[in-house]
Amino acid sequence: MFLLIGDQMRFADLGTNLGVISITVVAMFVTRALAIFGLGWLSNWLGNSEISLSDQTVIWWGGLRGSVSIALALSVPHVLPDRPEIIVIVFGVVLFTLLVQGLTTKALLEKLGLLSNQELRQQYLEAIAQRVALNRVLKYLSEVSGDRKIEPEFSNHLVSQLQEKLNLLQAEINQMYDRSPELRQMTIDKLEGDLQAIEADTYAEFVRAGQLNELPVSVLRQYFQDRNEKIVS
Repeated sequence: MFLLIGDQMRFADLGTNLGVISITVVAMFVTRALAIFGLGWLSNWLGNSEISLSDQTVIWWGGLRGSVSIALALSVPHVLPDRPEIIVIVFGVVLFTLLVQGLTTKALLEKLGLLSNQELRQQYLEAIAQRVALNRVLKYLSEVSGDRKIEPEFSNHLVSQLQEKLNLLQAEINQMYDRSPELRQMTIDKLEGDLQAIEADTYAEFVRAGQLNELPVSVLRQYFQDRNEKIVS
C-alpha cells in the first residue's frame, strides 16, 4: 500500500497541504474522543462495565491508521478533481498516527501506570506457577521417599532446598499483594471462576447420568452476583 501511494503522490505535496492535514488530525482526535469517552461512559452507566478513564485514554490515543485508509483513498475515482489532495491528506494523517501516536503509546502506558501493572501481574502469575510447580514436586518427593534407590540424605536435602525456595516465593507473593490490591481481586475472580466451573461440571455429571433432565440454575453465580452488588452499593 505504501509503495502504491508513493507512486501516486509527491512527498513535497505533504508540506503544501500541511495545514489541511493538521485540521484533519485535530478533527480525528475530537470525533474519536466523542466516540470513545462517550460510549465508555454509556457502557459504564448502562452495562455496569468498568472501563477506566486510563483505558479509554489509551484506546483514544491508539487509533492508528494504515493500509485500509490508504486503500480507500486510492479507490477514489480519477475523475474526481480533488483526488490527489485526498491521497496526500490521508497519507499525511497515516504518517502522523504511525510516527507520533504509534511511537508514544508505550510512554502513555507508562505515564498512566498501566504498563507497570501488567508487568506486576505477569510477575505474580509466574510466581504462582512456580509455587504450584514446587508443591507438586514436593508432593512427588514425599511419595517416592521410601524408594530404596533414592538416598535419604539426597532426598532430605532437596526437600529442604525446595521448601526454602517455596517460602521465598510466598514472601514475594505477599509483597506483590501489598503493592497492588488489584492482584487480590484478580485472585478472587479466578477463584470464583474455578468454583463455578466445579459446580457446572457436577451438574453436568448428573445430567449425563440421567438423574437430571437439564442443568439447574447456578447457585454460586447468583451468590457472587449478589455479593458484588452489595460491595458496589
